[in-house]
Amino acid sequence: MKKQEINLEFEDEEDNPYNKIKSEYNKKRTKFVLYFLTTLIIIIIQFAVIYPIYLIPDETVSASELDLRNFPLTINWAIFSVGIFLIFYFVKELFMKITPLLKIHLTNEINNIGFKIQEKRNSWILFLSLISPSLILLILIELKIIHFYSPILNMFVKSIVIFYLIVSISIPVIWRVLYDGLIIKLKGKYKIFVHIYFKVRKIKPGDQQLIGIYLTSNKLANKFSFNKKRIYTRIVEERWLPRRRKTIVSKHGLSPFLRFHEFSTPSNLQKQFLNIVIALQEWDIQAKHSHQKTP
Repeated sequence: MKKQEINLEFEDEEDNPYNKIKSEYNKKRTKFVLYFLTTLIIIIIQFAVIYPIYLIPDETVSASELDLRNFPLTINWAIFSVGIFLIFYFVKELFMKITPLLKIHLTNEINNIGFKIQEKRNSWILFLSLISPSLILLILIELKIIHFYSPILNMFVKSIVIFYLIVSISIPVIWRVLYDGLIIKLKGKYKIFVHIYFKVRKIKPGDQQLIGIYLTSNKLANKFSFNKKRIYTRIVEERWLPRRRKTIVSKHGLSPFLRFHEFSTPSNLQKQFLNIVIALQEWDIQAKHSHQKTP
């Protein structure tokens, strides 16, 4: 089966690739909104109808009473943690605005100049790695294998467990929001994050830059280093790079780190991508040279 590609030189409105991409996104949005609502309803039913919300009960069960109904804490946490992670997973998927047709175009454009674009979803691995120990820990508590008769010690252990539960769900969610997405790895330590932007509506005559592709490098240096900031400013000016992403609220606007940013559309992706790659090469050379000069 032949893969679809974006034909940027269209004549008929019916063949407009931008409207096709938005149509794909609308279908995807409907599907993920349904997933989102289903997950939310399951969480509400679980805590409002089946089991009430509570943290760590004082009553426990014995190993001879291994019935799922005797493990409300473990079941509650499993449903709550998975549900919360899935909600953020679905929301991020919608904000990424990656559609099959657009992904094929991006992949072809990047592959043709010798690079590879990857869609990272590492938050799943992080989530499973942190949640699995928390579920085992809760089972041991409900079986009374982990139990202290001293009220002070028991409260201390409960506090540690609650802290770990919060961390085990917070870190995967934060990772999902900040780091999952399209990534292009370069040689060495550098990589470029690809962010897609377009308005979810049909195009009107005279619309320009219908699909925005924001290219953002990883962290280069902190903004408080005078020498590094001077090098950064010179490269940005020489290569005509924007100081930040062209959005109302820049994702990295409040970050204390310097990053290179570039903006492109599907038609000039290769040119703009190579511009930020060259900027990173210049940064690497000049930053190392500056470091060698520093006494």
